[in-house]
Amino acid sequence: MPPTIRAAPWILLIAGFLLFIAGFMVNTMWAKITWTPTLLLAGLGIASLMLAVVASRLFRCRLATSAAIVWLFGLTYFAGIAAVLSVAMITIAAIAVGSCFVEEDRNARLPLSILAGLAVLCGVTGWLLPFPVHGHAAYVLVLLLIVVFRRRAVVNALRPLRESWSDAVAGAPRVAALAVLVMGVVSTCAWVPTIHYDDLAYHLGLPYQLQGLGYYRMDAGSRVWALSAWAGDVLQGIVQVIAGVESRGAVDTLWLVLTATLMWSLGGALNLSSMMRWFAVAIYASVPLTADTLTGMQTEGATAAIAVGVALLIQQALAPSRRLLVLLALLFGLLLGLKVSNLMIAGPLGLWLLWQWRWRFPWRALPLAVLTVFLVGGSSYLYAYLLANNPVLPIFNNFFHSVYYPPVSFHDLHWDTGFHWNILWQLVFHTTNYIEGGYNDGVAGFALIALLGSLLIALFRRDTRAMALVATAAFLLPLTQIQYLRYAEPAMALLMPVMLSGVPLVDWRRLRARTVPMLLVALVLVDLAYAANANWQMRNGVLQDLLADGQSAVIAKYAPTRVMAKFIRVAYGEQARTLMLDDRSPFAAELAGNAFVTNWYDLELSTLASGANGDVSGAKWAAVFDRSGADLITLATDMHTQALDAAIEKTGGVKVRTEDKIELWELHRGKPGTVVPIAPYGVNITFDTSAAPATSTIAHADLTFGCVAKDVPIVISWKLTREDKSSWQRSEWINCNPAGTAGISLDQPIAGKLEGMTITASPATPVDLHLQSTATNAWFGADLSYDRDLALQWRSNIVTRVKAWNQQRLQARKAKR
Repeated sequence: MPPTIRAAPWILLIAGFLLFIAGFMVNTMWAKITWTPTLLLAGLGIASLMLAVVASRLFRCRLATSAAIVWLFGLTYFAGIAAVLSVAMITIAAIAVGSCFVEEDRNARLPLSILAGLAVLCGVTGWLLPFPVHGHAAYVLVLLLIVVFRRRAVVNALRPLRESWSDAVAGAPRVAALAVLVMGVVSTCAWVPTIHYDDLAYHLGLPYQLQGLGYYRMDAGSRVWALSAWAGDVLQGIVQVIAGVESRGAVDTLWLVLTATLMWSLGGALNLSSMMRWFAVAIYASVPLTADTLTGMQTEGATAAIAVGVALLIQQALAPSRRLLVLLALLFGLLLGLKVSNLMIAGPLGLWLLWQWRWRFPWRALPLAVLTVFLVGGSSYLYAYLLANNPVLPIFNNFFHSVYYPPVSFHDLHWDTGFHWNILWQLVFHTTNYIEGGYNDGVAGFALIALLGSLLIALFRRDTRAMALVATAAFLLPLTQIQYLRYAEPAMALLMPVMLSGVPLVDWRRLRARTVPMLLVALVLVDLAYAANANWQMRNGVLQDLLADGQSAVIAKYAPTRVMAKFIRVAYGEQARTLMLDDRSPFAAELAGNAFVTNWYDLELSTLASGANGDVSGAKWAAVFDRSGADLITLATDMHTQALDAAIEKTGGVKVRTEDKIELWELHRGKPGTVVPIAPYGVNITFDTSAAPATSTIAHADLTFGCVAKDVPIVISWKLTREDKSSWQRSEWINCNPAGTAGISLDQPIAGKLEGMTITASPATPVDLHLQSTATNAWFGADLSYDRDLALQWRSNIVTRVKAWNQQRLQARKAKR
């Protein structure tokens, strides 16, 4: 072989780094580092290293092992022990299920079993979302039964873990420690509470509805994305129901660990040395976008793990089999269940699989594989089509014409910057144009330029060419449709091992020991310097505020709407109806379908609110209030207009709380009731319900009593009677306060026409408290939550049809007699 050809890998590697250095200097990239949060991350990294060194000497373990334990403690403290234990439980259950589909001698059996198990658990849960079967006890019982039933399989899957870890670290202990420390530094993003825009406006809806209602409303009328692919949110929901608290950080970290583990194995399948495999993990973890996957509930972290798992199975090039095809189908199903745009990642992987197995494909097992893909990832698409007439709502609505979105295909024109020949250069050095948040240059990481030459070598090597082509296609295909970097991020987990596969071809000899590892370490450290640019949270010092003041202070400072939402749940109950008027912060998701917004997420209310400020009488805003059925509204302090203020006054608005720049108002647009004393010391209150809607109703009532403060509670008995004479009843106690008053409110949905409402109030024991009603108010509006509860309506239709079918069957049997 000519010397020039033998030296080509080395020349291309150096050329890539020189190009990276040139771009760094020309674009003055050092000026785009946000130093304060970056230095904080560096300090945390150094502190963890010092602790890990001490722990490794005390317990006589490898530095990578002690560093992993240090960062695990950090995650547990900040993300919460309940969240971490909940993730551990579902992971063990996933091993129990997934190990059924993964052969015992397969490389990376443990992470592949976890992925397969999560696919099954998320797939089954996805189909059960509209049914009221979701609860802490049910989830824990099912998972425990699975683990107990498959306990031997779990033990067998976990038994090699310690030895495998020791062998992996022993192959390159220093680089292994570097990779673990980088993952630990990045995992600090998982400590931060959930404050992302999309999470507060949409993603939190499913977990909170499962936790609070026991089912998912599928309320596309209130959140247009409610029926889009939901596998990621389903996993978040399962973990949150088990833990009883939000568990986003722990779930995101699980995906990162799975990605890193599978990347290690993929590097082995590409014949990388232990050092290069650890470098692949370290470089991927150091890419700022990887940190971004840990700050929210988006699906890119999960997508990366699954894509690497599929690539590993194909690259291993084992003999095709029915079992392996089903395993791949599980992973493809989970991939599509996360996001429809994952087709652009699944497509290249699927074509590669067909090419690898072209003459040996088990065609007889293909129908089973297709069915498996559908069962795992198809629930959201089928429910969306059945309930909203668009399986990918709001995308392609110009074709499907769902009533929940205008008849156009959703497309964010902001990211139509064009797919040009220099797209990689632009992504690396001018990243701000390709991701939201501003001041994000460098977020793509610099490996795309620095290791570009090594990628070219991988494309020319026969044993890595297919993997290199697939990784490149998976990265570039999403960018051809929309120039939004986050959608291409999962493919970086495929690119890093294949890029490094071009490096070992060089005959380094003396250079091998120092130069190339030093270049890669420098690349990792430079990437980490831009981790704080990954999103506004890190750049604005959220982590620093978290360490100084705690989670509650962070939420109050950066997401005051969440503080208001918590106050509404505690002070007014889970059934209170809230209308959020600030289109800049449509953060209604955590109120579990009982809050509404007026931005484009809600087509009906946004249409009603359009131009409402032009009606100075306030009639249009009042109509929006009435249609929402809300007795609470929130608005920003800078939103007051003559029209809005007139509507608030017209509906009896009273401001009750201000949080940061957010105001909470009660609406008292009801009428007083008729009060009649009853023996011996009580009162009876009756409200006129003739104005109640003909369909579902939300009843709002506020009662205030005068009384004498004694150690005797007041028993309040509610009775709401429907048109069919059935009734809803509840009794509760309140106490007379020292000021001589007692108050209580009710927000109660009633299915069907409301015919009567009666309340009795009397002392719990026959003691004269001088009880008298001083103020009564009740209003009956259309229950928009019920009207938009597509799951409840779908279940009701099923029950009605079953009853009708059964009645016809009985009549037919009777006629035969």
